[in-house]
Amino acid sequence: MKKHHFAIAFFFLFQTHFLKAQEAVKIDFTVALEKLMNNQTDSLSLAILDDVPAKQFNQEGWEFFNLRENKELQNGRLSMNRFRPIVKEDVIEVREDLVVVLLHERNQRKLRLLSLKLNGDPIESFLLHDLYGYLYEKNFRAYSLQEPYRYDQDRKVFEFYQLIYGYERIPNLENPTQDPIYLQSFHQLKINNQGLFELVLSEDTGDIMFSRKKNTPSIHEVAFHELSILCVSNKSNPESTLWPEEYMTHGDMDSHDSIVIPLAYGAKWDNRFFFIQPRENHQILQVSQRHENIMMFPGDGTSCALRHWKRYQSPWRNLHCEENFFMTSSYNPEDLQRFPAYLPEEILVAFRVACGDENIAPFYHEDIAVPNLEHPRIVPDRIIIEIEYVGPEGAGKKHLIFELANSC
Repeated sequence: MKKHHFAIAFFFLFQTHFLKAQEAVKIDFTVALEKLMNNQTDSLSLAILDDVPAKQFNQEGWEFFNLRENKELQNGRLSMNRFRPIVKEDVIEVREDLVVVLLHERNQRKLRLLSLKLNGDPIESFLLHDLYGYLYEKNFRAYSLQEPYRYDQDRKVFEFYQLIYGYERIPNLENPTQDPIYLQSFHQLKINNQGLFELVLSEDTGDIMFSRKKNTPSIHEVAFHELSILCVSNKSNPESTLWPEEYMTHGDMDSHDSIVIPLAYGAKWDNRFFFIQPRENHQILQVSQRHENIMMFPGDGTSCALRHWKRYQSPWRNLHCEENFFMTSSYNPEDLQRFPAYLPEEILVAFRVACGDENIAPFYHEDIAVPNLEHPRIVPDRIIIEIEYVGPEGAGKKHLIFELANSC
């Protein structure tokens, strides 16, 4: 019995000391906050505080945010150990009986609001800004692309946008773009006298941050016997068309394995979307790309290209065709300047054949500037797309060759 009474007495003594310790922590927080605001200390750690409830709003369009946030909560509460110490600039508002501060996660990817009593009792927290990397959908809450939020001092409200956007993993002919898919809304958040979060305004905003021009697709087809290659342009932007015909093929498709398409000057061939439609019982194995560089000689208003001399042929680059969709690849400037080695006498012979003896010296013929042998340029001349396929008659290859214009 004595042992039992001693255990009870020790329990109450422990509880008394524990409560006093808790009270000391709260008093210490009040003192520490005052020192922070008076510039007597640089920062204040909140790790000593209790876990705090996480506020969520059950509104349409918020489901994705709430589900993601719930993965990091324990029974709807948040540990203060996840946040770096606050500095004076993080203290948004100090009222008579509560304080509002910003919480920065240690990995700097989330920004929260926290309301708490002046004695250190947490009231609520709210996820104000959530930024994470390019997944299938990238999601964040931000006032703009540069500002996580905006605080209206007069109305004492926090303003932020909620945005969900991403890109189609693989475009299709019905939606042949990778423009953002988004849901956007604007919100104003305030903290009432009890320290609880309230939405005072919540509305859809439409295309404010991510506007896009109307794109009416126009489909252009190159047809072989075994497959078709389709490219999509924008009807309202004729310059986006790689080839003007909506349907292009040789008269005898079976006897050709390539189609040459001359492109207009400045036509954008890199990072373009293409779709393949194999014929029945045919399957696409791989799509590759390479480019060829040639030498040309610019003049003042004229040029001469050595298309039948040496060419640099780049290695084939796999375009990773998936679900019969591929995108052409761009090149570094160094790749577009590569050229095989040559002797001085070789270039002189090639120049005479292509440009004529009269263009060697002097470099100006009457009043017309001629190409200058002393100033050669290396330019890309062809982009070659190779499609490997297999069908009932075996494997084969087809080529789509873009001839680039290097002068107007």
